[in-house]
Parts: sequence; structure tokens; C-alpha cells
Amino acid sequence: MISNKLILQKLSLVLLTALLLTACNLPSGKIVQPTEPTVLPVFQTVQAAANATLTAQADLIPSLTPSLIATETYTQLVTTPPSPTFSKPMLSVSKETNCRLGQDISFPIIGKLMPGVMAEIVALDSSMQYYYIRNPQDPQSFCWLWGYFATTVGDITGLPVFTPVPTTIPTVTATPSADFSVVQTNMDVCGTEYFFQVKIHNSGVATWSSGSIIAKDTITSTVALELTTNIFQEISGCTPIGAIQNDLSSGEDGAIHSSNFNYNPTGHAMLITIKLCSLDNLTGICLTRELTFTP
Repeated sequence: MISNKLILQKLSLVLLTALLLTACNLPSGKIVQPTEPTVLPVFQTVQAAANATLTAQADLIPSLTPSLIATETYTQLVTTPPSPTFSKPMLSVSKETNCRLGQDISFPIIGKLMPGVMAEIVALDSSMQYYYIRNPQDPQSFCWLWGYFATTVGDITGLPVFTPVPTTIPTVTATPSADFSVVQTNMDVCGTEYFFQVKIHNSGVATWSSGSIIAKDTITSTVALELTTNIFQEISGCTPIGAIQNDLSSGEDGAIHSSNFNYNPTGHAMLITIKLCSLDNLTGICLTRELTFTP
């Protein structure tokens, strides 16, 4: 690229040459009166060429005027992930919480719920302080969770409300072993009617206070009505024999009988159901035995 300085030097040299040529044509010894300066055609041509060169060079010189630089602006789109949905009411806790057998700290701990873990809510208690949930340690069982640290998800308005479990766990008292065995079964007749009598032995430690017999003819499907008694006494025909026993203590023997049949069931297989109870009128602890007897 030709610099501006070099162009000016060349122009100065051309002008100087033109002046010298003009001076050589002046007559010697004569005084030349000053006249209007005349621009020679050569000079005009040279000047025009110089101007054109300067213009072309100027076009090549980059402009110092700052130009706007296009920039891209990025907008960060922040999207919130959708919250999970649950088909059943759930809860989570902000602090590790024990899950117990009942709604009180006196009940045994059978599980625990850790923060960040969801558990299914099955029911509520009437005080709305405990949740009955699926046990996080055993999904096949359930336990009570204190709701102080709990946050629920879903609709709990339709959940059942369970009656609180008593805070005092009742002590189960062992029931004395109750048992009896059949010593003898026989059919007897009173007039024109027949009945069955069973002699029993109290082989347990509980006392028997009442009993009954139901007799069913498996051939005719006839059933004698249940006959309930609060005493134990043997009968021969139509006559009671022996002493009346109000109960059968452990180790004692006694007899009870059925109601009557109005026909002779001899040769028929009879299903005899014997029931003894620890209190009168077939109440208290009861034990039932069945046997088949063919008279």
C-alpha cells in the first residue's frame, strides 16, 4: 500500500519539474511583469491524478468510527419438575420417627420411617395425632406413626378413623385347662320313647357346671332337641338314680342325657354331640365333642 507521504513527495517533484520548464522559456534580459498565475494543463492532469490516487487510498483506509458488534443474548429457562402424584394418601417425615403397635410411646416399636421415604396411610386415629401406615420395614404389616414430623400427600379425608388402642396392654390370664372324656354311651327307654345317656369323666382342671346332648339319626336325619341341664345325674329307664351333682370338679364322673325319640333307633348310626360349659346354662368356657354310636 502506497503511503500518503510518498504520494506528496511525488507531487512536489512533478510541480518542481513543471516550474523549471516554464522558467527556461522566458526571454533573457527582459523584466517580466507579474501576471495571474496560470495553471498549466500538465499540472492539472497531474493534480487530478494525484487527487484520484488520494481518494482511492482513502477508501482503502479503514474507518475509525466504531461499529456495533452484534451479540447473542441467552435466556436460561428454568423449569420446575412436576411433583409426583400418588393414587393413595402418603406421608413422609422430616425426622426419623418410630412406628409402634399402638398410639402411645408405651407400645412396642415394630418399625420406623426415615426422612425422604414415603409410606402409605391406611387410617387415622380419632385424635388425628397418629397415622396408621403400612410398616416401612414390613409392607405386609401396619403400625401407628406419630404425626408431629409428618407431611401428608393426597386426600386423607376419606380414610377410616380407628378407635385408639388402650394404652395399657391387658394382661392375659391363663385359663385352666378344660377337658373331659366319654366313659360310656348307652340307649335307654322310658315307656315308649327312647333316649341316649352319656357318662363323662372330668379329665381337666376346670369345673363343669352345665352340659347338653344333641342326638342325630344319620339314617333318618331325625334330630332330638338339645336338652340343656345344670345338674349331672344318671337315669335308669324313667327313674333318676344316684346323687344329684351340681357340677363336676376335676377327676369326678357324671352323666347327662338327650331328649327322647318317639321311635326305636336300634341299628341306626347315631351322631352324638356332647357340650360341657364351666358356668350354668351353657355359658363360660365350653368344650364340645362328637362321637358315633350304634345301639
